[in-house]
Amino acid sequence: MVSKRRLGASLLLLGLAFVGAFHAVAAVAFDTGLASVGAGLAGVSVLSLMVVNLPALGEGDGGEGDRGDAD
Repeated sequence: MVSKRRLGASLLLLGLAFVGAFHAVAAVAFDTGLASVGAGLAGVSVLSLMVVNLPALGEGDGGEGDRGDAD
């Protein structure tokens, strides 16, 4: 089961990824020259999202998920 802290971090990073993607698309559409900022924010958010959720892949084999986080 996913802890509340991991779920909160995942939702926050997912929101940041969507904001970054929207910013990149809007920057290209309105030709502001800031598309790299939005793409960078989306990329960092997706990478962070993967890092946050990486321990969830090994929950059944005595990994971090078996400690029994307090809910």
